[in-house]
Amino acid sequence: MTTPVPAAPVPTPAEVAPQVTPAAPVEPAPVAVPAPVATPAPTPGATPEYPEGLGDPGKKALDAEREARATAEKALKEFQDKAAADAKKIADEKLSELERAQNLASEKATAAMEKEAENLRLRFAITNSVPAVWIDRLKGATPEELAADWATIQPTLAPAVPPVPPVDPNAPRVPAPVPSQGPQPGRPMTPEELLYEQFHPQSN
Repeated sequence: MTTPVPAAPVPTPAEVAPQVTPAAPVEPAPVAVPAPVATPAPTPGATPEYPEGLGDPGKKALDAEREARATAEKALKEFQDKAAADAKKIADEKLSELERAQNLASEKATAAMEKEAENLRLRFAITNSVPAVWIDRLKGATPEELAADWATIQPTLAPAVPPVPPVDPNAPRVPAPVPSQGPQPGRPMTPEELLYEQFHPQSN
């Protein structure tokens, strides 16, 4: 006897329906945010420009913003100009003080050099018997330079004692006076002495 084969189960409608995979959720695309529009400060006398579609309240707000920005930029420029002027003034004052100090130091150095040169000339003049009228004429910063300058001056100086004129051997000679052998005349007598001599004659 043959054993009966059980029939296959009949599928249900849910099993017969096609399996649909659920779609992934779609994310909304990002909305592009427009960049802020730079609003330049209005030029005096020029008609201000506004974005298209801007109403009166927006125009007033934009005008106020432009005016505030222009005021701020003007104040910033004035501050920068004043800061630069103050810095230049301070630098000029410092430079002036430095220049005054340098000039004072230069004057002191020059005076010291002139004093040293004067002392050097005096020492040289004393050592070399230079006439006083020629001391200021000497030029030189060292004893060697002064000696060289003095060597050029000496030939131009007139001799201190005039030379004795030469004697002409052919000139006639004048004999010297011979002193008298008799009594030499004395000094002349005064009127009082003459009067006394009359009343008191002296015997020889």
